[in-house]
Amino acid sequence: MNAEQPTPAVSEAVRSFLDQQRVLTLATASPVGLPHAADLFYVTQDLAIYFWTRADTVTARHVDENPRVAFTVRGEVADPAAVRGVQGAGDCRVLLAPDEIDEVVRLFAAKYPELGDNRHHGVSFFRLTPSQIGYIDNRRAASHPAGVGMDFHREVVLSVLRELPAEDVEAVAGQLEPQVAEEGEVIVRQGAPADKFFIIVSGEVEVSRTEDGRERHLATLRRGQFFGELAILRDMPRTATVTAVSETTLLTMDHDSFRRVVAQSLATTEDFDDVVRARLRAM
Repeated sequence: MNAEQPTPAVSEAVRSFLDQQRVLTLATASPVGLPHAADLFYVTQDLAIYFWTRADTVTARHVDENPRVAFTVRGEVADPAAVRGVQGAGDCRVLLAPDEIDEVVRLFAAKYPELGDNRHHGVSFFRLTPSQIGYIDNRRAASHPAGVGMDFHREVVLSVLRELPAEDVEAVAGQLEPQVAEEGEVIVRQGAPADKFFIIVSGEVEVSRTEDGRERHLATLRRGQFFGELAILRDMPRTATVTAVSETTLLTMDHDSFRRVVAQSLATTEDFDDVVRARLRAM
């Protein structure tokens, strides 16, 4: 769904809630769609979520085969009107950099001093980069009778699909695949065929164009922004080069899927036309 940006109070409430809770339920799936759910200890830094599991678990195997995951963190309360929780989806990667592992171990030691240091005991650490986060807080809901069928009060805290038209967000999300670009890596090159559409989940990219032998900076794009749609919609080569400024996690959709799921159904809608016109003005 399209939603307005959350208030700072809501974002801070989510961070505070995640810091206070101790168990995350992670849903994974195999490449053929076999689902699995596991309860895991976790820590957070900004909106990134870190967890550990042993390398031989179903969770570790699924993440290696299919990094797209969903998760929930819930508070235990008896009163339905006081339910709070966080729901989301994102992309998982195993941590390999020693410095990052050391920092995550430090965060775990601070939050769970009783667990000790497990890094040398067959444990792998993972980073979950959310692409969507929703905050459930029934205390903020308008008064309504509790019972079977009662709704949860949910606010969107983060959605990298926020800028897309609302009616097809779920269809778009189902066609996206994760991709990671290292710092300095060219993601798309000016003049190349338009083979993919990109949404930035985390990190930062620079958009530039070479004209008359001179390179011109066009824009810097960050989490929640997207690129690559113009060349696909207009069936033309890339008009700019996009380079990762830092390690960047992206969600991608191939050319044919984008035209089938997005272009054919959305290119005539007012809000998607507005996005395209704004992007053309910026360029």
